[in-house]
Amino acid sequence: MRTLIIVARDSMLSDLEELLQSNGVKAYTIMSNVMGNGVTGRVFGTFLNPDTNAIIFAVLSPDQADKAVSALQALHATRKASSRDTPIPLKVFSFPCEEHV
Repeated sequence: MRTLIIVARDSMLSDLEELLQSNGVKAYTIMSNVMGNGVTGRVFGTFLNPDTNAIIFAVLSPDQADKAVSALQALHATRKASSRDTPIPLKVFSFPCEEHV
């Protein structure tokens, strides 16, 4: 099994869920209103800077994870092509995972 961690702006959440579901990912966990700092800058969730992130966790078979990662890479490339070199607020990480219970 592999775990995917997808970090993106909350505003991208519906697009990401649609992408995952259309690629066979039916089970995942979402954490919304996540704050932090990264290459796209600080997200505060405040009145003056209302952006927040979402984190999606999914545990998938290796084949399913590869399919999802490819779709996420395509989404990132599409957004980057129209962003005029502005960093895209989307990161995807994966690592091996074992289910114990």
